[in-house]
Amino acid sequence: MLLGTNVMRPTVMWGATASPSRRRLASTFAAFVSLAIGTPVAAHAQVAVVVNPSNTLEELSLEKLRRLFLGQVRSFPTGARARLAWHSGSAATFDRTALGLQPEVVRSRWMAMIFRGEAKGFPTELARSDDVKQFIRSHADAIGFLPQADVDGSVKVLTIEGKRPGDTGYVIR
Repeated sequence: MLLGTNVMRPTVMWGATASPSRRRLASTFAAFVSLAIGTPVAAHAQVAVVVNPSNTLEELSLEKLRRLFLGQVRSFPTGARARLAWHSGSAATFDRTALGLQPEVVRSRWMAMIFRGEAKGFPTELARSDDVKQFIRSHADAIGFLPQADVDGSVKVLTIEGKRPGDTGYVIR
């Protein structure tokens, strides 16, 4: 009987029978869920956007910053390549205020770009502000963000929409 041979069986999507790309996507998703759950968020702390001191860039519009951190462009307005550094403790604040999206939406967009082959991987995500500063100092093409309170002379703070952290109307808080 034909119906007897076409009985639907449950399939395992994430187990050993899943394709390598599905397993990779599942493990990446699981890693970011665990990062998001375990990441504390500082309430109302201003977040500074920083670059290597040798970078000639002084200012970015919020739209250009947004396009960089959403992977829509891969270079600075000057044409130089941009390497992204994500401070995990400030990411939720940055995602909501600078990118205008919930953190899980930002992560989903990056996962989709990786899955489609449009990005090689997630931006470098670092847990400590000192690690972000070290990454920025080590890469002339790096841009990242961290709490304003953690900024020192080893990195250069960019002006966003004509304002710096601490100025009235600075939007990344």
